[in-house]
Amino acid sequence: MTATTNKNKPLVQVLIVDDHKMVRDGLKVMLASLNNALLFKVQEADNGADAIAKVNRQRFDLLILDYQMPGMSGADIIYRILRFKPDMKILALSNYDELSYIQSMMDAGARGYVLKNIEPAEMLRAVKTILAGGLYYCSEVAVKLIHFTDDQNARIWQAGQQLTRREREVLRLIALEMTNDEIAHQLSVAKRTVDSHRQHLILKLRVKNTAGLMKAALNLNLW
Repeated sequence: MTATTNKNKPLVQVLIVDDHKMVRDGLKVMLASLNNALLFKVQEADNGADAIAKVNRQRFDLLILDYQMPGMSGADIIYRILRFKPDMKILALSNYDELSYIQSMMDAGARGYVLKNIEPAEMLRAVKTILAGGLYYCSEVAVKLIHFTDDQNARIWQAGQQLTRREREVLRLIALEMTNDEIAHQLSVAKRTVDSHRQHLILKLRVKNTAGLMKAALNLNLW
């Protein structure tokens, strides 16, 4: 929650995390130019360890974090920060628009992803959206995510048609957040049978974990 200044403008506490001073200076100038809408109090960190230490000591409304950092990737920094500040709002900033980079930052818990050529007006939209609890992607990133989602949904739908009746039933119960023990009891089967079904579902649907299985269940209208 941002504070309010005596000028009735929200004051946003920001930590910029980037190993290049030129980038940090440029972001500070950009944020200062937005003072007709928001007032920013900015601090800086040039590495992951310093960023984590500062977040641990102080309250920030927003982190603006580079994807590529020395010693510790942006995704690793996010994972570590969210362990003790799970509500921390983080905007990923990068020169890279490759899908693998975008996914790694979003999977880690970033609330947005923009490129370093971002214009001030779009930065303001990104900041406002994330502070309000939403997600923000710049247009180049959004297009890649849309194409990926369409391809992923088509792949999951096709794979879903090859599932057995029992596998679909197990997948539906997983989507209802039931544990393997609970599913075994529900279906009157051994827990190891459910374990086996879960592993087969992960392989067949080509997802990584339970969250992926739950998304697949939603895609297949099993939820």
